[in-house]
Amino acid sequence: MQALDFAMQLELDGKAFYLAQAEKMEDLTLKVILEELALDEERHYQFVKQIKESGIYDYEGGTIIDRQPDIFPSPGQERLEKEKYSSYIAVYEQAIEFEEKSRDLYGDLAREAKSDGEREAFLMLQREEEAHRTLLWRLLQFLQRPEEWYPYI
Repeated sequence: MQALDFAMQLELDGKAFYLAQAEKMEDLTLKVILEELALDEERHYQFVKQIKESGIYDYEGGTIIDRQPDIFPSPGQERLEKEKYSSYIAVYEQAIEFEEKSRDLYGDLAREAKSDGEREAFLMLQREEEAHRTLLWRLLQFLQRPEEWYPYI
């Protein structure tokens, strides 16, 4: 399979994963985060498809972080219970793996790029996937150890 085809499939798989997990989420905040990640993956898919079909790199960067800067609970919000979210931990661990694979793939594609425009496009996608991975890692840490993140809880 050609690298761009693989990248497109990886983005579609990520989108499907995030949407399926969002359907299962009881917590509205976590549901919205997963739906936003699915939107990012769709945008990435369309961008890679555009590169494959036309070679034109017309993409406005931006991720869930830009749209949802305040995703963690504020001091006045209800305390998250570890037991309720323990089943979510596996979801976030798998999502982190998806993002790491995507990040690594785009790094490889950037190194193999034949033009500066192509290289910059893949580096931008690599940065966005890393931003997703970081967000998911932080959520995972919060779910596993909320008292370390919010001592006032």
